[in-house]
Amino acid sequence: MAAGISFEELLDYTEQESQKWKEFFRARPAAFDIATDIQRAGNVRALVVHIFQAELYFGYRALGLKMPSFDRMPEATVDEVFAVGSAARAKLREFILKATPEELEGTVDMERVGKVSRRKMLVQALTHSMRHWAQLATELRRAGYPTDWVHDLIMSPAIR
Repeated sequence: MAAGISFEELLDYTEQESQKWKEFFRARPAAFDIATDIQRAGNVRALVVHIFQAELYFGYRALGLKMPSFDRMPEATVDEVFAVGSAARAKLREFILKATPEELEGTVDMERVGKVSRRKMLVQALTHSMRHWAQLATELRRAGYPTDWVHDLIMSPAIR
C-alpha cells in the first residue's frame, strides 16, 4: 500500500458524507431553507447547490468537457439538488479512475487563478466540499438542527 490517501478514498468519504446529508435533509426539510451567510448563499439550499456546482465544475474541467449551464440546475427538492451532487462526483470519479500520472499533473487554464494541475483541481473540489459541510454542520446546530452522525474521516469506512 502506498503512503498517503488516494483521491478515490477521499471521494468515497465525500460520497458517504453526501448521502448522510441527503438523508438528514429528507428527514428535516425545513432545515434546507434556513438562512445562512456562508458563501453569501442566503439559505442552506443555495449553499448545498454551490457545493455541488463546484464539484461539477471541477469534474467537467478535469475531463475537458464543455461546461453545463449552472443557470438551469434543478433545486426544487432535496433529491434534485443531491442528484446534481451525484452527477458531479461521478464525473470526478470517472477522471480519477482513468487518469494517468501525466494527466493528473497536466494543467488547465482557469479563470482568475491561471494554470493549475488537474491534481490540484481534485484536491480543491474535495476539500471545498468538506470545508462547506463543516461550516454547515455548525450553522445548522446553532439553528436547532444538529446532525446525528460523526463527520470525522477517522470514523468513515471509506479508508481502512
